[in-house]
This record gives sequence, C-alpha cells and structure tokens, in this order.
Amino acid sequence: MAALRTDLGKGFPDNQVINIVAFGHSVPAGYGDTPVVHKVDAYPRIIEDGLAAAYPTAVFNVITSAVGGSNSTAGLLRLQRGVLDLHPRAVMVDFGVNDLVIPLETAKSNLTNIIGEVRAAGACPVLVTPTWYVGADEPEKSKGLADQVAMIRRLGSDLDVPVADAFKAFSAYAGDKKDLMETSNHPNRKGHEVIAGEVLPLFIATGQPGRAVRDIRR
Repeated sequence: MAALRTDLGKGFPDNQVINIVAFGHSVPAGYGDTPVVHKVDAYPRIIEDGLAAAYPTAVFNVITSAVGGSNSTAGLLRLQRGVLDLHPRAVMVDFGVNDLVIPLETAKSNLTNIIGEVRAAGACPVLVTPTWYVGADEPEKSKGLADQVAMIRRLGSDLDVPVADAFKAFSAYAGDKKDLMETSNHPNRKGHEVIAGEVLPLFIATGQPGRAVRDIRR
C-alpha cells in the first residue's frame, strides 16, 4: 500500500494510470431501493472524490465491479474478468452480508483465494467488513454476522491485509443506525460516507493534504 500511495502522489511526467477496483455485491454497486442504483452516492465514488482531492496530480480510476446479490463464491468465479483483467493496483473486497448464506469456512476460503490471486497480479487487496442491516441486532442473526466480521478481521491480521472496518464504524454510530440506511440492507449516502471514512485513510498518507470525508459517526 505504501508504494501505491507514493505512486498516487507522483505528478507529470512520472505519473501513470492507476486503477482501483471496488469488488463485491450490491453495496459497493450503489443499490438503493432495488433496482435503482445511486452510483454517485456509493462509497467507491466518494472514495474517488476523496482521492482526487488528496492527490491532485494523480491519474486514476476507481472502477466498480460489483454485482447485486452475489457472494464471494460467485465473486471468485468472475475475479479474472471482473477484476484482474482491469490491471488494478488495489482491490477493495466487499461481499458483506451476502456471504452469510454460505458456510463461514467457505467464505474464508473464497476470500483467501481472492487475496492470493490479487496479490499474484501485483495488486493490494483491501478487505471491507459488512455494513449493518435492519434486524442484524436480533439474537438469531447477530451471532452469524459477528462471526463473519471476526473472520474477516482475523484474516486481515493473519495475511497482513488492510481491513476497512465498516461494521465497527456502523456499530459506533451514536444515533439510530436506520438513519444510515436507504432500505433494510442498503446504506444511503450518509451510510456510504461512513464506509468511505474507513477506506480512505488506507490510501492517503499521513499528513497528505486533501478534503476529508465528513465525520458523521459521532
């Protein structure tokens, strides 16, 4: 990630095109009230705007490669054409609560394989923990979600992969978490800003000037 931050800071004639891919499910795709997609309010676009402010001499693209309803099993099958063929320098991996429909060990294996292939292609993987959804605090649902979040955090630690902890940020929100939601399982603009607030610091070097994402977690 340090090399990527250095390259984002380069200016003409030393700068090169940098592709950053947001890979995953309906949340990075920007789905609101399905089938409506609010791309300009989704966190990949917010991240793109934040990076443009922080790195005004960079030539880069934040590319959304996300399919609504998909989990990491489906993602692994389309990793080559949907991600690696785009020659990314970084890949944000976010399959969120969709991975709750597959066994935890399967999700872990899928994410491990995705990380390995992304790294083999010379890119930096970034894991994103799931966002909250309405009903997630119910006892019969909260354990499965907590187990998934813990697995992603451990995987990041074990494999030395940066983790953007969206779940932690949503959990820390002091108000009604429904204020962050467009629908029961899709964040609104405010919710996407919370996610972006976890991701952007991974790409922006300490002390790097630029517009900060509005902190709405307090």
